[in-house]
Amino acid sequence: MDRPTTRPNAELPLLPDRAAYARPVRLSVAAPAFNEAGALRAVIEGWLDYLTHLEGLAEFEIVVCNDGSRDATGAILDTLARERHEVRPLHFAVNQGAAAALTAAIAATRFDWVLLIDADGQFPITNLAAMLAAVRAQRVPAVIGIRQKKDRRFARFGTASSALVCNLVHRSAIRDFNSAFKLVWGPLLRALDFEARGMNYSTEVTSRLLESGVPITQLAIEHRPRAAGASNMKLFRGAVDRLLFVTYIALRQALLGTGVLRRPLSLHERLS
Repeated sequence: MDRPTTRPNAELPLLPDRAAYARPVRLSVAAPAFNEAGALRAVIEGWLDYLTHLEGLAEFEIVVCNDGSRDATGAILDTLARERHEVRPLHFAVNQGAAAALTAAIAATRFDWVLLIDADGQFPITNLAAMLAAVRAQRVPAVIGIRQKKDRRFARFGTASSALVCNLVHRSAIRDFNSAFKLVWGPLLRALDFEARGMNYSTEVTSRLLESGVPITQLAIEHRPRAAGASNMKLFRGAVDRLLFVTYIALRQALLGTGVLRRPLSLHERLS
């Protein structure tokens, strides 16, 4: 299966206008899932219950891409889809990596705003209300959740080091560059070109948002231990992949800066 690409929604502008921040929200939730059968039903049922009762939400959908899971993840998603029309599962026949799965989920979204979230229950959906309030108050097209968490020392070092390098090359000050919990204006997100395939999707989304030149706000959010199962990230392999990917981001920014690569127009330049 070819790598899915995102695409803009022709019915909406790439950037929200003033009215978009005032009207009721039409929300897409996009998530990858790989071997998450242990807690997947409980997690998605929690999302459904919260979103159904969230004030100011006009309608919503939950798009989850099953990344070739070897357990009952796919069957659980299909059952939930039969029970609730808001759940829209996608299925990869074989594992392609979390980034490829998230890219497919993003491409399938239809609504104004897209919430990026993991399907393992570590990001409480209740963080969404504060993020919606932030984008409305500050009138920005993207907000990144800053995790309040305690990892192993090696993991903290890797996260902090990669974030430092990414912020240096982007000349930014993103406090949690690798956070997977983001709320982004849908047409903007669907117009970005993503290349990652593995676990570096959260870093790439942040990088591409910065390249687009749009304002981004940041907000502290709750982050919990996994609801069930184990992370699919292998410590050593994950560290190597992160190092290579961060090196790629740094090299890409250097080549863009020297003109070896054509710098994509910012959204403001595209729309002027």
